Amino acid sequence: MFVPRKFRFLARYLNLCFPTKMVQQYIDTLINNLLGLQGYQLILAIVFSGFFLVRLLYLFLFTGKVLFVRKPAAQKPVSVSLIYTVRNEEERLRRNLPPVLSINGVDFEVIVVDDVSQDNTLQVLGMMRERSDRLKVTMLHQETRYSIKMAQNIAIKASGCEWVLQVPITYENATYEWISGITSALGENKNVVIAYTGVLPEGGMAGFFYRIENFLLFTRSVGYILNGLPFVYAEENVALLKKKYFEVGGHGLKINEPYANLELLINHIIRKENTQVLFQASTAIKKTEPIRWHDYADLLKKSIRIEKHLTSSKKLMLAFDEATKLVYFPLLVVVSVLLFSIWPFIALLVLIQLISRMVIIKMLQNRLSERKIFISSLLYDLFVPYFRFFYRWVFNQKGQKQKWKIKV
Repeated sequence: MFVPRKFRFLARYLNLCFPTKMVQQYIDTLINNLLGLQGYQLILAIVFSGFFLVRLLYLFLFTGKVLFVRKPAAQKPVSVSLIYTVRNEEERLRRNLPPVLSINGVDFEVIVVDDVSQDNTLQVLGMMRERSDRLKVTMLHQETRYSIKMAQNIAIKASGCEWVLQVPITYENATYEWISGITSALGENKNVVIAYTGVLPEGGMAGFFYRIENFLLFTRSVGYILNGLPFVYAEENVALLKKKYFEVGGHGLKINEPYANLELLINHIIRKENTQVLFQASTAIKKTEPIRWHDYADLLKKSIRIEKHLTSSKKLMLAFDEATKLVYFPLLVVVSVLLFSIWPFIALLVLIQLISRMVIIKMLQNRLSERKIFISSLLYDLFVPYFRFFYRWVFNQKGQKQKWKIKV
């Protein structure tokens, strides 16, 4: 059999570094050490191997599966209403709305709901409306102010299109590729189209943590969608079929639910077969806003609140994922100390999982043009689950106390 010269050279090099006899002796020693385990050592080795397989399978079946999301075949574009809810945003409106209104070749309208602004927001919108027929402006009344859900309800009712898409006013430099990519994915058999919303690297350490958590939450939700357990953590850059909003009664009883808005309704509608995922940079948007620690805390609270309203099967799988994460690292430390004689075997398992995760995460971040959070996201996902577990407990305890006070 013909072997290319470069591969023959590589084979000779590896044979010099790792002679066949030495490798065979190493394998024999490792096997003998494994076979020599008895009692609690054998049980501990089996338990750790089981946890390793569970985490590796989860990595490939959920996170890794996201890599196989492909750009959908282009369909006839469908009209969509872009929804903005604003309060005291005259500067951002001047800067960010004109690029959207100037996009040609796509059928869409823009609906802006003003939440009782105290600056010149309404005047700015009035001037823009005179120059663009695409723009519709409405507002909340004084008694319904500060309610994003009410603003969304008004915007969706005012929509003249079949689809609605929530867009943050902090999104700058809107492009034709973005909106055309969204509208081309609005198929006849779809109710929800999901694309990525990120944040530009601003805000110091708080912004850094926010970007990592936001990326991991989006990746997790896409993995669950692909495995038939669909839900979303974000409402922005998610297109929703308008009639579905009214079929389920709009925000309804969840009108006063804190930290989450349209996500709760989307999660009531979403199914694997009626959802289109867009996992590419061309349809992703990046918000430009300073991130503070309270924004990061709100992101965690929002994810906790959203998970609270999921179905039992989704809650069970999420709890299983979190539990195995929490146990895996302490178990690794215990096994490394008590089963030191088989440390090469343990190191091999850890190396397999680490390399697999590094490759998958790097490829996913490249797909979304997320930069400078690669190594940090690996470390973050290793240690933050313990903080998130504690934070979830504290948040739920506060919620129980508030409920008790309300009842009294």
